[in-house]
This record gives sequence, C-alpha cells and structure tokens, in this order.
Amino acid sequence: MPGLTDTRPMTASRPLPAEPSSTSESRQLLWIDGVGGFLLLTGQAVSIGGPTSPDADIQLLASLSRRHATIHRDDGGYLLEPHGPTRVNGRQAAEWTELTDGADITLGNTVQLGFHRPTVLSGSARLSFQSDHRPSHSLDGVVLVADTCLLGPGRDCHIRCPEWEDSVILIHRDRQWLVRSPRVALEVNGRRLRGESEIGHGQVVTGPDLRFHIEPLKTDSSHRGARG
Repeated sequence: MPGLTDTRPMTASRPLPAEPSSTSESRQLLWIDGVGGFLLLTGQAVSIGGPTSPDADIQLLASLSRRHATIHRDDGGYLLEPHGPTRVNGRQAAEWTELTDGADITLGNTVQLGFHRPTVLSGSARLSFQSDHRPSHSLDGVVLVADTCLLGPGRDCHIRCPEWEDSVILIHRDRQWLVRSPRVALEVNGRRLRGESEIGHGQVVTGPDLRFHIEPLKTDSSHRGARG
C-alpha cells in the first residue's frame, strides 16, 4: 500500500462513464438567508472547467481547461476523472481517483477544492472552495446531490446553518424537490407543511429561525442572489 509520502499516481477501478448533464434540471441554486448561496448538482457526472466552459457544471474563474476534471458518482462512492493536471491530497491523480471524505483536490497549480461526505446516511457530497477561485455566480459551495441534502447546525449536515435550532432535509426524487423536518414547523409561502412536501422554484420555505428557496441556475454571470 502506498505510504503517506508516496508520489505515484493514484488510481481506482473505472466505472462505466456517465456524461456530465449540464441542463437546467440538474443545476439549481439554493439561497439560505444568513448563510449563503449553494449550487445543487444532481447529475451522475459533474464537470469542472474554466470560465469559457459553457458546458461545464462548475465554471471557475481560473486558468483551467474547458473541461479540466469530472467527478463521477458510482455505487455510493465518488471517483475523479482528470482531463488536465490534477492532484488529490498532494498526489498526482491518474485516470480515475477515488474521493473520500476530507480529500483535497488541486486543479492546475492554484485551484483548491475540498471534498466532504459529512454523513454516511446520505449519498450526497459537498465541494468547498479552499482557494480564492470561485464561479462567476456568487456561491459559497457546491452540493453533489445523490438523494438528500441535510441543512442545519450539526457537523453531519451538508450545509452548516449554525443559527438554526434543528435540521431540515431537502430530498431530490423524480426530478422534484421535497422538504421535511421531524422537529421544525415549516411553511411554504405561508402554508403550513405536514410531513414531506414538494417545493417549486421560487417558493420560500420558512421556519422559526430559517428562510430559504431554490431557483434555476441562470447563465448570466452578472446574476447575484440576495443574502439575508
């Protein structure tokens, strides 16, 4: 087994590749008052590229190729496929590299991303921006949504909301978004929710100490979301 100082390329078994799905259905924006804006990506494959990459799911303002790397979700895990110079945890990434919780991803020479799987109860993961490079949209992070996205104050949440009293669960199922919370009384546009309820674009979810909504990703780079 390679040691901590091993510099050999990292490899993993290669799954059947899925093409990145850069569609409005697979890319949504989640705006949480007092917390920030987050890109929700639901595709099996997520591509990362530079600012001139119209088909990339994540377009970073950095000197990257149009399609620098792709992250694939496979059998409950995640694999990174590099198309340009890429390192994972300081080691050169070969054709396929397994991503585990806490992995550091370096694209090119300067772009640094963090990969997080905060809970084993969800197949979803989060990418954090560790360098100054950001997408053209005003975003604080990216969630790779497999099934659910946990919002709340706990360390097991995909998006930490430290001022919230308890957690809220976003569910992606059959191209729809649903929301539920076992202990928080929620409303959508002033209507009290009971159990698991569907939420549409622009509908505002509120609780005693929370407020958020989901909207489609706009391609206009001048778009900015309001924060509370």
